Amino acid sequence: MSEIDSLIKEVAERLQKKAEEYGKKKEDVTLVLTEENFDEVIRNNKLVLVDCWAEWCAPCHLYEPIYKKVAEKYKGKAVFGRLNVDENQKIADKYSVLNIPTTLIFVNGQLVDSLVGAVDEDTLESTVNKYLK
Repeated sequence: MSEIDSLIKEVAERLQKKAEEYGKKKEDVTLVLTEENFDEVIRNNKLVLVDCWAEWCAPCHLYEPIYKKVAEKYKGKAVFGRLNVDENQKIADKYSVLNIPTTLIFVNGQLVDSLVGAVDEDTLESTVNKYLK
């Protein structure tokens, strides 16, 4: 094999590897919460954040990448779940979720705080850190 052929093969292999890496999506570390699993997740984890959202809610879609970024950063330290309030109205009613997005914060199974609106990354992180202590 000539030197040029060798270089072409090497470049082709690198490009293939880059394409495969690019095609891989980051694993979503947030849980889909429903009326079936909500109580169990809240009860069995020390710190749980719940993003209450709906498909039609524009601010919810703006908040989602921020929420997921913080969830990735705190993976293993806190549980981050997402609850579609249209599909799980009983839970939304139980916790008086009147505006979305709302992030509910549970510590040892108890609701201790909430953030109403599409908060920024720093606000969400400072809230997580407040309850990790």
